[in-house]
Amino acid sequence: MRRLYLFALFLLATPAAAQGPIDFSRLRPATDSFVVLVQGRPVGYELITLEKVEGGFRITDDTNLMPRMQQRTEVAIDASGAMTSVKQRGAIMGKEMSIDVAYAGGKAKGSATVPGPDGAMTTKEVAADVPANAIDDNVLLPLLPGVAWRPGLAVTVPVFASGRNTLHQVTLTVVGTERLQVPAGTFDVYKVTVDGLTQGMTLYLNTTLPRRVLKAVPVGVPMEFVAAR
Repeated sequence: MRRLYLFALFLLATPAAAQGPIDFSRLRPATDSFVVLVQGRPVGYELITLEKVEGGFRITDDTNLMPRMQQRTEVAIDASGAMTSVKQRGAIMGKEMSIDVAYAGGKAKGSATVPGPDGAMTTKEVAADVPANAIDDNVLLPLLPGVAWRPGLAVTVPVFASGRNTLHQVTLTVVGTERLQVPAGTFDVYKVTVDGLTQGMTLYLNTTLPRRVLKAVPVGVPMEFVAAR
């Protein structure tokens, strides 16, 4: 009886895994490359890699829209799905930008140098309370294959914009299915709207496994990210 009691205490003392609609056991190592189009013309690329590493996951994102913008982002996630850190370096129109934020104990702390409303670079402290299942906005897309997508699905995910020090409740809704052609091929896809961020998006994910984002279209901007391979 005492052994059972001690085991129960151990379970109660074990930190709970981050809960939410993203099932991290569904994620597989992957590298996705996107062509960035503006008004239908290629202007750059984005390369996103998800790796399983000791203790969790690492996601790296290299974006190059030269000569206007280039950046590299690396996000560490523990095995439970909780964010650990985000580090970003890059430049916009020759002006350096950066994000250095650590997640621990229900808080996000660090600093960010990002463009302000007037385009000038502004350095700000990042300090906020975040729920255990919050997702850093830099890795929302590569984590979406962990959702059990189906027609009519609507899920809400807490998303922390580490460069802005703001927490958003983001709702992703499957609004239909269609046939999509991108450089990577032709696919049957779920069309998913993303609401709750500063800028909305429409995403397209293939209906078959393994799932991946095949196209991302920011609302109100003549820009598209389409899967290259």
